[in-house]
Amino acid sequence: MGSNIITVSSLALCYVAYSPLDLQSANSIQTFHTLRELSKQLGERLDVIVPRFGNEAPPPFSTTRLARIPLNKLSRLYTSAWYSYIERSLYAQRAVRKIRARSPDLIYTRDIVCAYRFVQAQLPVLYEVHDLESQHPGQTKSARLQNWVARADETALRGARGIVSLTETFRQEIIARGWQPAPRVFVIPDAYDDAIYFPRDKMQARRALHLPLDAQIVTYVGMTFKYRGLDVLLRAFQEWNAPQAQLVLVGGRDFEVQELKATAHEWGVAERVQFVERQTARPEHREGSNVIAQYLAAADALVIPDTVTDATASPLKMFEYMAMARPIVCVERASLREILGDDALYFPRGDVAALARALQDAMRPGSQHVAERARERVADFTYTKRAKKIVRAAESVVTNSFVPRAPNE
Repeated sequence: MGSNIITVSSLALCYVAYSPLDLQSANSIQTFHTLRELSKQLGERLDVIVPRFGNEAPPPFSTTRLARIPLNKLSRLYTSAWYSYIERSLYAQRAVRKIRARSPDLIYTRDIVCAYRFVQAQLPVLYEVHDLESQHPGQTKSARLQNWVARADETALRGARGIVSLTETFRQEIIARGWQPAPRVFVIPDAYDDAIYFPRDKMQARRALHLPLDAQIVTYVGMTFKYRGLDVLLRAFQEWNAPQAQLVLVGGRDFEVQELKATAHEWGVAERVQFVERQTARPEHREGSNVIAQYLAAADALVIPDTVTDATASPLKMFEYMAMARPIVCVERASLREILGDDALYFPRGDVAALARALQDAMRPGSQHVAERARERVADFTYTKRAKKIVRAAESVVTNSFVPRAPNE
């Protein structure tokens, strides 16, 4: 597909997503903003294929919407993780026909099933891997499905023309496993929207949100899955036991929030913990994101109590926290240190006492210098710069074209 002699000005890239562009998840937010910036840089040379989920508002860039067969809804009647993978496989097969008709130089995707099916179809793929699907904790898989997913992981990672890893830690793992040669594995971390996340006045934010002006406020924004460490955060907040301290938790699913409220009540901190409902944003406006930025601005410290993954962790909230110039209290992970360096207050995973000490240290005046250094670091991680890195990686892959050998099926 396409010539092997490519410049950025002539690169034809097809981005295939399997996420709605409604800004309701980290996947959707990252995909939307990455595509927005890629469209500015590539113009008509960017072809975007996305699923049709309903009557969602059109994004500010051109897309081809493919109808999908919502098989995953059957899991409400009969619990099985297979439905999601079959649904995505059918979508990928439809996308293959579109791609072959348009013949781009390269296909970019962050969906494992799409990457797997495209490699099987011998299409040139640049695969942005966020984790090994076979190791993801979010779903219970049968032995048969686990084997299928492991095969999909290896096929996609071996057979892609290039790999984009969010972290150097995972890049080294890919190379060590022999899945790709080093020149074909690129590190492109996640990013943040610099039009929304920037330093704001703390007291103005507190007045706008009706938060106490004299409190020591610690804030977490994000999902409330059990593996996010929020139980550890609540226990550490209890142990810290500062009389002026307030903990603000923004986001989460209702049933998980109710469990956390019960835990806070049981541990005697409910009166000092504020739960804020999930803030939603839409592609046509940014009110939800701006409210989140206000809560971050109102904080004295921002916290990442744990991550879903280890080697691949590159949470959007980390970049958004850094942009607000507030001290960050963060679980010790090599992948997070790649971005934050020494400009955060770290604690070992699950160590309640260490987290309590880190929260206390974040309130000291010297911690603001750490926050300012983190703010300087994050300037390299805007979505505009992320899109430029993707274009450079794509150009490198196509210019130095070779066909990897996928594992035997």
